[in-house]
Amino acid sequence: MWGWIKINWERSFLFLIALVFLAFSIRFLIMNDVAGATATFVMAFLCLVYGNVSRFKRFKGLGFEAELWEDKQKEAADLIDRLKNIVQVYTREIVMMKVMTGRFGGGSEWPDRWALYEELVGQHDTLGQKIDFLPLKEKVYRVMVFDAVSFLSERIQRTLTPAYSKAQDAITAEFGNPATDQEGHKKRREELKALHFEMRDLFKVSETENVAHYVLSNVEKTAKGLRENFEVEVELPADAMKNLRKIDALFRVGDFHAEPELMQWADREG
Repeated sequence: MWGWIKINWERSFLFLIALVFLAFSIRFLIMNDVAGATATFVMAFLCLVYGNVSRFKRFKGLGFEAELWEDKQKEAADLIDRLKNIVQVYTREIVMMKVMTGRFGGGSEWPDRWALYEELVGQHDTLGQKIDFLPLKEKVYRVMVFDAVSFLSERIQRTLTPAYSKAQDAITAEFGNPATDQEGHKKRREELKALHFEMRDLFKVSETENVAHYVLSNVEKTAKGLRENFEVEVELPADAMKNLRKIDALFRVGDFHAEPELMQWADREG
């Protein structure tokens, strides 16, 4: 027993330290201390890696023992790759929990959420962990764009609603109440219905499309249709439309860079 302890004390010590860090990580996560949970989890991860590496280095000698050392090196590399996958999942869940919790309800603001993402990615880079976080960055960015577009779209919706009502009044004035021409009345109502688009589905749209462009194209189509088919002018808020065009242009660049102005709109300001 004493002989085993003398040979494996380093590994046992690192394993115990890893368990302590893992316990603190779970405790910090329960306390909603995301940064602390991440830091302690990374330390636990490193202890496990170094503990296994120290064991592999004891295989030395000639012939068969040298071959074992090469096999253990491969096993260590495979273990590190698997642990990287765990770290990637853990980081993604922490960031997305921070992003999705408390939006529009007194939670953290977008500069804080984005700073958390950059801090975690920066820590992994510093530790030499080459993990592709671009899909996570895009996902976070799309939620930010949705928040900004949703805020601006609410202002636009307030100008479209009375315009739809005016168009409906124009149909009633054209065909009377009750309608004297049922087929003509039905056709005109269908024309008006075709100009509606669902603002409430914007989050689903934002997951796969440029949601700013989606709103812009539909708003412009609706305004044009109301003007040409029902002689109703829509007074769209110029500043909201201008800001939507800015978001559309930023999204088209494709680098998913969080501009301060974009984060301000996402926090429902401006």
